[in-house]
Amino acid sequence: MYNGKFSCPKMLLYQFEEQGKYNYSNQCCYKLKKSLLHNKQKELGLKMNITGMRQEEGGNRERLSCLTNNGKSFHPLIVVNEEWENWFIEKYQIKLCELYYPPYNFKRTGCKGCPFSLNLQQDLNTMAELLPNERRQCEIIWKPVYDEYRRIGYRLKPNIFDFLVDKLKKY
Repeated sequence: MYNGKFSCPKMLLYQFEEQGKYNYSNQCCYKLKKSLLHNKQKELGLKMNITGMRQEEGGNRERLSCLTNNGKSFHPLIVVNEEWENWFIEKYQIKLCELYYPPYNFKRTGCKGCPFSLNLQQDLNTMAELLPNERRQCEIIWKPVYDEYRRIGYRLKPNIFDFLVDKLKKY
């Protein structure tokens, strides 16, 4: 857990020493996405699931191979890079989710406001400007995590969002 490229950042290691104080982890990814895929695979009697993950996306994906999970998962796009992906999208005129286009310009559209996002501050800033209700939801859903990140100066700047909302309410 503490060694290697995909280890917990040193700044956050104290969370594992203070057992029970912070009850958040990346297990929501498993519960909200991976377990659903595995359950559907079992329900349909499929021997394999197929994903669209690419190594270039980073994180744990960098360690994936084309076949994983004892041959139960197939990742045919694992070696595809962003340049090829963009060429394919343009050549075949594939319409993506509107959040990938201006004015939003999101790079990824994972779980809204996910504390594990490397672009968390940027995504929240975009939502504050263009999707204020979505931003408010993130602040409610992830409040304990965001508060702690802001307290220790990790991934998030001090929250001026509440200040701006209070100012707007006065007008």
